[in-house]
This record gives sequence, C-alpha cells and structure tokens, in this order.
Amino acid sequence: MLQRIWITLQYFGGNGLANHAAAGAYGFLLSLMPALLIVASCISTLFAFSSYETAQIISNVGFLGGAFEIGGTVERFLDAFNPGLAGGASLASMVWAAIVLAFSLQRGLNSIFLNIKKSNPIKAYLIPLGLEAAVILCVFITVLGAHLSILLFGAGAAPRALQTGLSILPFVGLGLLAFGAYRIVPNGEPSWKSAFAGAAMCVIIYAILSALFNAFINPERYHVIYGTLGDLILLLARVYFFFMFFFIGAQFAFVVEYFDALLFIRLRMARSNPTAFFIDKALFASVKNGRLRTYHRSYQPGETIFLQGEDSHEIYYILSGTACVYLANKKSGRQKRVAVITTDNFFGEMGHVLANKRSATVKADAGFTALVLPPSLFKHILAIDKNADNKVIKMLSERLKHTNDQLTQETAF
Repeated sequence: MLQRIWITLQYFGGNGLANHAAAGAYGFLLSLMPALLIVASCISTLFAFSSYETAQIISNVGFLGGAFEIGGTVERFLDAFNPGLAGGASLASMVWAAIVLAFSLQRGLNSIFLNIKKSNPIKAYLIPLGLEAAVILCVFITVLGAHLSILLFGAGAAPRALQTGLSILPFVGLGLLAFGAYRIVPNGEPSWKSAFAGAAMCVIIYAILSALFNAFINPERYHVIYGTLGDLILLLARVYFFFMFFFIGAQFAFVVEYFDALLFIRLRMARSNPTAFFIDKALFASVKNGRLRTYHRSYQPGETIFLQGEDSHEIYYILSGTACVYLANKKSGRQKRVAVITTDNFFGEMGHVLANKRSATVKADAGFTALVLPPSLFKHILAIDKNADNKVIKMLSERLKHTNDQLTQETAF
C-alpha cells in the first residue's frame, strides 16, 4: 500500500492534476445550473410536482448553501418549459451547457490513463455524454437525499440509522460519479476492482476533509471578506478539493491496475540512479519483498535459459550476473558464443516484438538472477515508460536480428 500511495502522489504531481482539478471546479461552476434544471425537469415529470414544489426541493440541496438563488430560477424555468419539440430542444441546449464539466473531467482522466487498450472512435465521442449522465445522476441522488432528510428530520421520525444513511447519501452519489468516470472515460482500462479502489479512496478522503471543513471553517469570516460571494467562495473551495481527490482516486486506480509494470519501472529507476530519493531506494530497489518476487528467477552457471528456435516470448531483465548468447553452426551443430549481456539489461525482447522464434541460445553465467516478464506485462511497461519506446525497441531488435543473421551465415560458411 505504501508503494501504491507513493507512486500515486508522484504521478499526481507529474501529470499536473492540480491544474485539472482547478479546471474541474471551473467546469462545475458553469455546468451546475444546467444540470440542476435538467434534474428539476426530471423530478417534476416523474413525480408530477408543481414548479413551486420542485423549486423548493431543489433549494434544499445543502452543499449549495447560499451560493446560488436557484429556487426562483427553477420555478421560472419550469413555468416556461413546454413538452414536445420546443422542450426537447431546450433540454438539449442545457445538456450541451452542462457537458463543460464532462469535457474537463475527460481531459484530466486522459492525462492519467494512457489508452493502453484499443479504443472505439464512436465510443470516444459518446464518452462525454455518458460522463455527464453520471454527473446528473449524482445531482439527482443528492437532491432527493436532501429532500428526504428534511421530510424525515422535520417530522422527528427518523431513527439514527436512517439519519446516518441519508447523511452519507451524497457521498454515495459522489462515489458512483467517480466509479463511473473511471470506468467510462479511459476505455475501460481499469478493471471494476481498480476503479472501485480509486473511487473509495476519493470518497473517504473527501469525507474526512468535509468533516474537518465543517469543524474549522467559519462561514461568517468569508461573508465579512467577500460579502454575498462568501458562500460561493466556500462552495468552490469544497468543489476544488473534491476534484483534487477525484483525480487522486483516478491516479490510484491507474496505479492499482498497472501496479506490476509500475513497480518494475521504479525498480529500474532506483537501480540505475545513484542519486535516487531515499524513499524510492527503500521501497523499490529490491525484489525480495513484494509482488516482483513472483517474476524472480535464479539460474545455475551454464544453465540454458532458452534455446535457439524455441517458441517462447518471455522477456528477461538481468538483476545480477551475465548471460551468454550462442549461435549454432548449421553444418556442425556446434555453438559459438557471440555476445555477453550484462546486468540491468533486457534480452529476449526480440521474440516478443517481432513475434519470431528465438534467434539464439542464451545460457546463464555465474551468479545469474533475472526477472522473467510475461509479454503482457512487458507491453504495459513499454506503454507507460517513456524511456522504453516501442519503436526504439523494435528498431534495436531488428538490428540485432540482422546482426545475428549475418553471424549465422558466417558461422555456417
């Protein structure tokens, strides 16, 4: 868990997610009223409430405070709203206005998830609509939760368990928003377990901050400083911190999904950089404890790692010792050593990148240990690590294959 959290925080800063959180807060400010009007029209239609009753329900949303005068706006909108073609056009324009927040979230999430899986172009265009639907659903849950809370608390009939349930309902809505966004936007890259872990982190941290916010922030001071804008400033502060935690949760979901690949990248960085931060050295420089131990292998001196012509595609990263590369003479069958691969280098990537059989035999030298990486894990490493570009690896592999072919011909001659 410490490794996951440390990687999450480092990537959060590297991806500039604080700026995306600010953009999310700005998008929220622009999209809130259209989203509320859409929810108001849905409530009015579903429950056959009058415009006044619906406006009162929307006005009960606690997190808005006095930042917006929404009751009169909702009532005027519903009085002027007509079903049919004109009403549909009006709702469509509000959806388009509300989608600003969805675009802000999409840009931030796309900076986290690298679209490692193939994406559908049509789905990419529909993603903002799906994300906006999740936002509207979250607002809908929040509005109904606030209304039920007032009804039950006002009557004095709500047991403590129900009061607790209603008080956490807005956080459930935010959790659903985060979970849906993590699953919809990045082409389904995080599994539902990873997305759930990220959403849970987002909501838990935000719930803690909200409790601290309510305990220590005095709204009257902001009213003195900002006047009628005091409630709006406090609302935007809450929203900004929520989006901070929203993107932290998204980054955490990414880390959980590709944890093995990220651990390997951190291992290489910790081993290759003598000035690495001491926490990186402590957390990532060893494979003895942790998930990378699954891929760790030790070989006896002279032991064959793979044979020339073998149909296998694992990639090897040398932790200690050296590996000797041999080519077989076509006529005599004798093997000739043609290369030595040293510590902290890959070998075997040619079979994976070019989808060919092994072009040479590799044997272990004294004290040889390595990480044996499955092709799927190696693919994730290449996609995430900017220093291990696919094209460079393929070019080097083709060059090595050409050299091996030449050596084979010379040996055979």
